Amino acid sequence: MSKSGKFVLGALLGAAAAALLTPIAGKKTRQKLQKTVEKVKSDERVNQIIEKGSEIFEKAKDAAGEKINQQTKTKRK
Repeated sequence: MSKSGKFVLGALLGAAAAALLTPIAGKKTRQKLQKTVEKVKSDERVNQIIEKGSEIFEKAKDAAGEKINQQTKTKRK
């Protein structure tokens, strides 16, 4: 992930944490969070980062599964 991608992801996480931790009434917080989500959904860079993150996660999951299978086969011998 590029530096700008990490920055955007960090900014989004920070904004979400701030929205959830501020002492605002529940209804206002939900409205504010909804607006933030709508902005994030419309940002193409965020969608690209999420897609790339999903690809990396799937590759890591597959690699871990293969390692587990190899270890299981080795122990059975």
